[in-house]
Amino acid sequence: MNDPAAWGQPAFAKDFPKHEELDRLVLAFARGDYATVREGAPKLAASTDDDAVRAAAKLLRERIEPDPSAKLLFLFAFLLLAFLSAWWITHAGPEGNGTPPAKVPPIPPPKTEKID
Repeated sequence: MNDPAAWGQPAFAKDFPKHEELDRLVLAFARGDYATVREGAPKLAASTDDDAVRAAAKLLRERIEPDPSAKLLFLFAFLLLAFLSAWWITHAGPEGNGTPPAKVPPIPPPKTEKID
């Protein structure tokens, strides 16, 4: 069960060189154990002499970082939410702070006649 291929090796890792520690990190990546990849990939890149293994470890580490455009979209969504909340509070506001309803004159009761 320690074979990365058993977990479905990621497509970008198919051409990675065979290395025991790198295979362990790819297996952790495939399982979704990104904490292991976050800790192990920089250590492997710093400790190995093989340039291909170093490049593969760096690529594996880069794959768990959030996309920069996603960061911008989250920032935009937060700013839009803050703007719309401020707009709502200043224009209509929460319940009780809005424009009071128009005063409608009361409807008189219907006239009744007493029949003897």
